Amino acid sequence: MNKFGQFKSNFDHLMVQSYGKEKFKTVMKEFKKNILSNKAISEMYFIYNDLSAQKGINKEIATEYVNESFERLSDLISSNQKKIDELYNWVKTNLDGDVENEYSNIDFVVYENKITNLERILETKTQIKSLLISSKKEKVQESVNIPLSSMLKIVTNTFNKEYSNISEEEKKELKSLLSLNKKEISKEIESIKESVISKLSDKIAESEDSELKEKIGSTIKKIQESESDLISLYKLKQLEQGL
Repeated sequence: MNKFGQFKSNFDHLMVQSYGKEKFKTVMKEFKKNILSNKAISEMYFIYNDLSAQKGINKEIATEYVNESFERLSDLISSNQKKIDELYNWVKTNLDGDVENEYSNIDFVVYENKITNLERILETKTQIKSLLISSKKEKVQESVNIPLSSMLKIVTNTFNKEYSNISEEEKKELKSLLSLNKKEISKEIESIKESVISKLSDKIAESEDSELKEKIGSTIKKIQESESDLISLYKLKQLEQGL
């Protein structure tokens, strides 16, 4: 059975991965058609987001809030598993690589709700309640419809999470890269590829370590196959600076 939390993690990542590429239009069309326009799916999307956020909920209602949310999720998922499977399979065919399930705790409570797992389920619910009770970041939304602003926030949050540990200097550099259009990105990548591959080739020629040569050769191959997108450009620039 495909789990909704894994699907959501995959889809959030796919939006980031496809941003700036032609595929992004198709991804956004699927988002509107199969998530925004589907009340059950959009409600599940909302609840998963809701149970993963700091909301400043009153301690007195936190337990009931969590239990009601999971009860609603259980009903929605059992009634829409076929649709979840369809969406999961579509995302997997368009996603490059595996993605960590960022909602594994919620998935566990929903999908592994057995008496043998009772202790872990209670612990997980307690952790979720603690998060919901902690400092409030945004108001609890009453609507289950996900506006475009929320979708863009998902993309931004996922991107920021991936690059949250970079320095201020690197952030400035990243902002400058964000100002480039697709043509400029492609041109910049080709230029850096040439520079990086040249430096790596010199290292191969200088080294007598066969294992090191093999690793450098593998790196060169990956660079040659890298796509012309913003993330690839950022990573290539970081690699160039480290050589």
